[in-house]
Amino acid sequence: MDDDHHREEQEEIERLRRELAQRDQELEQLRIHNLFLNTVFDGISEEILVLDREFNVQDANRVMLERYGLDKKAILGRKCYEIKEESGAPCHMGEKGCPLSRAVETGTRVESRYRHLDPKGHNRELALIMYPILVPGEERIQYFMEIARDETRFRTLIEQLRASQQRFRSILDTATNAVLSINESHEITLFNNAAERIFGYTREEVMGRDLGILVPEKYGDHSRYVRRFLERREASLVGRTISLTARRKTGEEFPIELSLSFLELESGITITAIIRDITERKRLEKMLLQSERLAAVGEAVAHVVHELKNPLMIIGGFTSQIRNAMEDERVLQKLDMILEEVARVERLVLDLGDFTKEYRLVKRQADVNSVLQDVIKVMGAAYSPERYAIMEYLDPNLEEITCDPDKLKQVFINIISNGIEAMGEGGMITIVSGSIPDGIEIRISDEGLGISEEDLQHIFEPFFTTRERGSGLGLAISYKIIQAHGGELSAVSRPGKGATFIIRLPCG
Repeated sequence: MDDDHHREEQEEIERLRRELAQRDQELEQLRIHNLFLNTVFDGISEEILVLDREFNVQDANRVMLERYGLDKKAILGRKCYEIKEESGAPCHMGEKGCPLSRAVETGTRVESRYRHLDPKGHNRELALIMYPILVPGEERIQYFMEIARDETRFRTLIEQLRASQQRFRSILDTATNAVLSINESHEITLFNNAAERIFGYTREEVMGRDLGILVPEKYGDHSRYVRRFLERREASLVGRTISLTARRKTGEEFPIELSLSFLELESGITITAIIRDITERKRLEKMLLQSERLAAVGEAVAHVVHELKNPLMIIGGFTSQIRNAMEDERVLQKLDMILEEVARVERLVLDLGDFTKEYRLVKRQADVNSVLQDVIKVMGAAYSPERYAIMEYLDPNLEEITCDPDKLKQVFINIISNGIEAMGEGGMITIVSGSIPDGIEIRISDEGLGISEEDLQHIFEPFFTTRERGSGLGLAISYKIIQAHGGELSAVSRPGKGATFIIRLPCG
């Protein structure tokens, strides 16, 4: 019996030892767990308060204590509103009132945002969340955890970002050059105001669409260049300015200068282009080149005219004297041919004189529409209206300008005559007048064969003509007359589509 009793005592002692060891292990785990919770509680960057239903502080983390300069022992058991707001009543955070009161009433999580003046006088913007602490076995919630996150810096960063975006958008939308971006799918993601003005599309019309709508057909599938770049990551064109042509909404192609850059982020690659419309620059370069050519040719022609006048006069005079002394009909016929050719050359010399001389315009206030209508009457009488029609679209509000009407009439007649001759089988001449900034514009169009791009570079040069009969001086003289008015004369054409001559004249 004693042995059995002793064995039972030993077993009981061993069982108690195991229970104690297990309890010690559980206590150690609990201690480690509490240490972990305290570390998280004090290490988290948000302010944390543990409160009971009566607003009494049960605990506070390190961030809360440091921001308010408090000692934990001094605040435990005190009302939260006495500590934070130094008030004798619960806080009023907007229209919904105290978050703790709402959490006590609803028993659910409550969120709130409010501005708070801390003890250092700093205005802080806080996001506050009130969590009910559910204790198993208790029907009534006794404790709540208040977590307050300071969003002042975050809000400041957002405001700075918005300000930066506004400055960027302001710069982007006041830039004179077009700025557009595309993504890896060749879709337009950025399109500034200058791009809208240059290409004729609104931002809404192009955003998300393929860049191909702005690329002329002659370049083929432009997206293949982007695919090649994405495959090779070789930005050979980045940092360079290249000259190309682009396409407006109207289908018109125009010259551009293009600069490229790209930005690679985790979300993908963005390719940005800065585009300059150099249509006006090309036009001015063309005018300058034309003026230089005319000046050089003018000097040579003036010298030729001077050298021809006297010999022609001598040849004509002596030929007339010889003719008067001759009676042989065959000789007289030959002498008449000489006199006719001399007369033709003299007329050519006279025309050359018109080209080389400086025009002294007799200017006065005149209605260019009236000048055009006079010309239309003259041309209508000279050519069959059944074969050649003249349509006029003259702006009734066109203001009078200071000009030489007779010289302008000479220009209009010359251009219309050229247009009629270009329509051998008949067609329509269209005349349009309208206002432009600081002046007026007249467009005269025909339905002829048109003028090649190469010939357009030379049509205002003397002696250049595409007609079998013609001295090649009419357009050169017209150019000088318009130039003497301080205006511009230019032409646009596509072979087979006719030609349009554009005359721009200043008001003064």
